[in-house]
Amino acid sequence: MRPRLIHPRKVRLYKRRETDIDPEFGPTGKVEWEKPVILNGQVKYDKYQRAAPIGSGNDPASDGHVVFHSEDWVSSGGKVGDEMELEVDFVEPSRLVVTEVRPAAHYRGIHWHVHVFFQRKRTVSK
Repeated sequence: MRPRLIHPRKVRLYKRRETDIDPEFGPTGKVEWEKPVILNGQVKYDKYQRAAPIGSGNDPASDGHVVFHSEDWVSSGGKVGDEMELEVDFVEPSRLVVTEVRPAAHYRGIHWHVHVFFQRKRTVSK
């Protein structure tokens, strides 16, 4: 028996690759993004467009988690710091930064699901 996802959505996972690593100081901040991997996941927003007033105006905060089958997540090679994009987003797709990965749905000694927590990447309007 394998637990299934309820209302799965297509999620694009962009894997982060540090391109320039200094031997003394570590990553220099130069980043390349690999070609996206498409996964099926169940999205749950804990906060969606919640008011987060700052000095220059409102900056709505959104965060939550996506539930993936653990073998799909492991085979994709995703990790903290990577970015995700929901395939069908409302107005324009926003990048979601992976902040934490937790095992879930434990049954018979293994975990069948992975909860991938995210936070919406702040974008500057043009």
